Amino acid sequence: MARPPVARKIGPVRRPGWLAVAAGVIAAWLGLVAVIVAVSGISLAERMAAYHEIIFGDSSDTAKIALVYADESQINSFTNGARLAATHVNALGGILGKDLELLLFQEEVSFGEGGFEATVVRTMRLASKVVKERGLFAVIGHEWSDTAITASAIYNRNDVLYVATHATASALTNHGFSLLFALQPDNRDNTEMVARYALGAGLQRFVVLTDKSDYGKEAGDFFSAVTALQGGDLVFRGFLPGHNRSVDQLLMFILDNKLFGAADYDAFFVASAMSLDTADFIKRARELGINKPVLGLEYMFSNMIEAHVGHANMKDVVGVSIFDSQSADDLSTAFVNEYMLTYDEPPDLSAALGYDAVMLLRDVSERTGTLDPRQVSDALKVARYGVPFEGVTGKIVFDTSGLITDTEVFIVRHDGTRFRTVAGYRKPLEWSSQELVKGDEGGTLVPDPAANRERAVP
Repeated sequence: MARPPVARKIGPVRRPGWLAVAAGVIAAWLGLVAVIVAVSGISLAERMAAYHEIIFGDSSDTAKIALVYADESQINSFTNGARLAATHVNALGGILGKDLELLLFQEEVSFGEGGFEATVVRTMRLASKVVKERGLFAVIGHEWSDTAITASAIYNRNDVLYVATHATASALTNHGFSLLFALQPDNRDNTEMVARYALGAGLQRFVVLTDKSDYGKEAGDFFSAVTALQGGDLVFRGFLPGHNRSVDQLLMFILDNKLFGAADYDAFFVASAMSLDTADFIKRARELGINKPVLGLEYMFSNMIEAHVGHANMKDVVGVSIFDSQSADDLSTAFVNEYMLTYDEPPDLSAALGYDAVMLLRDVSERTGTLDPRQVSDALKVARYGVPFEGVTGKIVFDTSGLITDTEVFIVRHDGTRFRTVAGYRKPLEWSSQELVKGDEGGTLVPDPAANRERAVP
């Protein structure tokens, strides 16, 4: 028997309403966003903020500069200098009408076996966190060359301007990163100047001590090469014991070894990525009666080292600095006076670098009328041929690689009460036998007024 047909009601075909279509599109978009968020590890809030900024522009009323520092305390000379500058910037109306906000990030390094790899991983995580800050204009800081080099790649990839205030490794500006600027001469230039000063001051025979970091080994290599080329003598080269280890064993070797005695060397050259290791060496050497001059690089002009060692024991400690704390220049004098009034201590090199980095970024953004990192970068590089920024460290201009150039650099020597400027050099460095002129306190002044082109330092 045939089964009767099943009856069905078939309604008229209708087009979906606009609300239903919109709901479907939104649901699909949210689903896609959820997949992207899950894959990328970026939070939904961060992703939505980024889309809002792309569509509507950055509506934030603040311009943010990230300070990456290394001290265990947020109160240190670098952050103090930057804070002082931020106060001035906001008093002047901010940056392009936006209040300046400083964001503090602390970095750390690892020591011992596998320390370099761990440091790189930590730095990548930190830099990735920094670049997620909405409204970020630039980053300044990173105390170590290893961390600065690692972080610079992440900043450049994310179109964030980076001013390296402390790193001096020669490799820092060799990667072609267009948004990277180094505020200090590199290790090659700094060791050249310290070696020239020492030789001109009559120091001829050296004990070279470095840590095992790339920074320390590079600085030791450069110093040894320059002194040998200029007729100096390398008596001994060895390693500092390392972070949180006693330096007494090294000092006992220096005192008791059969290879050389106190009469066989004139000075030490010490280079370490960790300022505290250098401070420990100086302190214990002085306590054990070793009073030879201790030569170092840019990190020597440090309130932290001075406080750890003690003023009297710092006598004849020598460093290199782009900041002349004794300058009669009105801008520098005003900075020194205000810093001392605010923080009850004289500014060191780190304080001056923190101050100048912030003021430089404000100046260039106001001149260009933009916070766009590419336009700001171009303006920083062409300023060498136009109107340069004048900071408390002097004129600040950069070569095409982003390395500071056309500037004065000073040798500072501690007299037991404070660091005093005893010599000055001009970068780019040009040398001749007629350029050495005796300066005050046994220093050597190399004015080099004819330096008008860049040249590799031998």
